[in-house]
Amino acid sequence: MWMADRVEKLVPYLRRYARASTGDATTGDTCVETVLKTILELSLEVGFDDNQVNREGLFRMLEQEIQKLNPDPRAKARRALLLIAVEGLPEKVAARVLGVDNDALVEMVEVAEQDFAESTATNMMIIEDEPLISAQLKRLAESLGHNVVGVASTASAAVALNAQHQPDIVLCDIMLADGSLGTDAIAEMDLAENVPVVFVTAYPEKYLATTNEGPSYLITKPFDQNYLKAVIGHALLNVQGTGVA
Repeated sequence: MWMADRVEKLVPYLRRYARASTGDATTGDTCVETVLKTILELSLEVGFDDNQVNREGLFRMLEQEIQKLNPDPRAKARRALLLIAVEGLPEKVAARVLGVDNDALVEMVEVAEQDFAESTATNMMIIEDEPLISAQLKRLAESLGHNVVGVASTASAAVALNAQHQPDIVLCDIMLADGSLGTDAIAEMDLAENVPVVFVTAYPEKYLATTNEGPSYLITKPFDQNYLKAVIGHALLNVQGTGVA
């Protein structure tokens, strides 16, 4: 596969990682753009081997850019869990991306688990039209220590629910049953800046295809507890001032 095609297929996932790591779509996308410019410059050099432009190599370059923004070891530890739980990198690959050995990676994941555990006990709203998925989200969220204040299946129901409660975080499906959009519900709810929204979708590439647009946090269906924990933990800690945003 030609290098440009290979890179293009990976860009949405680089953006997902960078946005979640920084807590901001624009900041995350800027890191990705820097990596892409670096690759372009390298490709013009004599003797450049485009085989080095693979998933691991791109994530390693991106991690270096994010590390410049936030060198805090605890933030790096949380990114370790993102790489494993969200991006699905094997532990050995994640360790190489982060520039650490396997033992250090294990310690970093333990630190991240501790940080995420301390960020729980929040009031959460769920906007999801599929009963099985909303029940799964509720069960997983409560197992992580969150209090689910309610579940809405339409945009209008979400707005009404928000008027009754003040959530600390919102999990929001994008396409809802009555044809309404979760994004419209969030806009009408006019949430405070310190209330992160984590969007849930089966098609993350669609919402990560353009620069500086779309959500900062995405949960891709299907998901498991570690996936949910990693994204929610990053979202909460970033708004608490421990991210780079």
